Amino acid sequence: MSLELIKETVEFDQIIGKESVQIIVEGDIIVPDIKPDILKVLQIDGKIDMGQLDISADRLNYKGQVKVNILYAAEGSERSIHTMSASLSMDDFINMDGIKKDMSYQLDYFLEHLDYSLINSRKLNVRALITLNAKVVDKKQNAVVVGTDSRAPIQVQTRDFNYYKTVGSKQDKIIIKDELTVPAGKANIQEILKNDISLSNKEVRTGDDTITVKGYLNIRTLYASSMGEKEIEYMEHSIPYNGSIDCPGAGSEEGIYCYVDIKVSNYHVQVKPDLDGEERILDIEVELQVNVRVISVENLKIIDDAYCPGKEILIRKEKIPYQRLVNKLKEVITLNEVINIDSDLPDINYIYNVEVRPKIEEIQLFEDKIALEGMAEVKMIYMSEDEEKPVCVYESMLPFKKNIVAEGASLEKKLEVKVDVDDIIYSRESQKDFQVNIILNLDVDIIDEQKVEIIVDMTEKDLDPDVLLNMPSLIIYMVQCGDTLWKIAKKYNTTVEELVAINDIENPDKIYPGQKLLIIKKI
Repeated sequence: MSLELIKETVEFDQIIGKESVQIIVEGDIIVPDIKPDILKVLQIDGKIDMGQLDISADRLNYKGQVKVNILYAAEGSERSIHTMSASLSMDDFINMDGIKKDMSYQLDYFLEHLDYSLINSRKLNVRALITLNAKVVDKKQNAVVVGTDSRAPIQVQTRDFNYYKTVGSKQDKIIIKDELTVPAGKANIQEILKNDISLSNKEVRTGDDTITVKGYLNIRTLYASSMGEKEIEYMEHSIPYNGSIDCPGAGSEEGIYCYVDIKVSNYHVQVKPDLDGEERILDIEVELQVNVRVISVENLKIIDDAYCPGKEILIRKEKIPYQRLVNKLKEVITLNEVINIDSDLPDINYIYNVEVRPKIEEIQLFEDKIALEGMAEVKMIYMSEDEEKPVCVYESMLPFKKNIVAEGASLEKKLEVKVDVDDIIYSRESQKDFQVNIILNLDVDIIDEQKVEIIVDMTEKDLDPDVLLNMPSLIIYMVQCGDTLWKIAKKYNTTVEELVAINDIENPDKIYPGQKLLIIKKI
């Protein structure tokens, strides 16, 4: 009877390409006809709206826009501060050799810097520096040998083969609608100048093929008040959100991990009158984009080596690249600082908003330990009583460090770290100082990325009779460093069980250099 192999097909993720590029998006923005001339730009910010992504041969194509909001001091207007919005289009690609259509991709993008130059009172040129981090993954399948079926006494040695694979992914949207009321004591709304929406206290729960997300939307609004009242007002609201997304493969059992990214992709705000006919209601609709990826950590026992007394086993192996998730950690970093603004800046009257963008700048791996260093970019937008600079921006950098005890970490491992802002609490301490408390969430994956040899085929044939006959009937073998009973039994055409029985070995896993073993030829 010939040797029959029992095989199992394994599917795992293989990284085809990783690229990080920086691009500049530039364009001229014209002041709309209904808006007054620009005297001075007070504040400019932007947001990336990535509309379309797709893969073609050796390319990751992207299309979207940078939405720009500009606050400016007007010339020859009854009101000193005005706003306008515009978009800069993006339509380009990232070269990535070897990628093909239908592969999975991940694209993270960040607006690094936004700059402008005023051409004239009706026109300005805006330049946006954007960082794009792309990763493309393909699913690979390999048939591995997990068992044998033969009348011959095949001896097999198995080992654990641990790997992970993507079992589900989903991109979905959650729509939040609400009506927000201008707080008592605040003036009526004439025009919205600026809206800023951020997420805090994000929670993710997994169920059977379902992802549930919840948290808070923090909405800050800067607006021009009605005539005869305070010219510029601001207000803030916090509303809860929650939603469920169907995602095949998601679950709470051991070995299943869900990666969830939530972003504000779009929003619409409209001013409405209240029951008294006063403009004191904000009708708001926010669109959250939720990207979900579910991975499963698999463990399979595969044959690592084989032989057969009296037979010759021919083994064919292949090297395959794969990734193994060694450890997954969640950590929290808290920053609490009092920041002093520059002396030449106008005094702080009230703080409109604080934005934080954390960046990991250095990672060091040690045995079972990770050391991280980074910077949190803090941008504080505040209102002053200076007529020339009613809206001011102060930017600062807060360094942070984190030492993490991480089982499985070592110099040769790979590390994937995602840092996200969970919450920002701030307050004005004095005319020149503000306090900020920042909570950062760290998601850390320790990954073993290597090529592993696996058996893909085995065949048996008769051993040369002369070789067998020329072997001595009895051997006294002295154990060498690095020997195992498996290696000795394979070399001398016997079995581990025979060696254990003949030599009265109590523990087959414990033999020592210099130990003498009796080996009887097995025919």
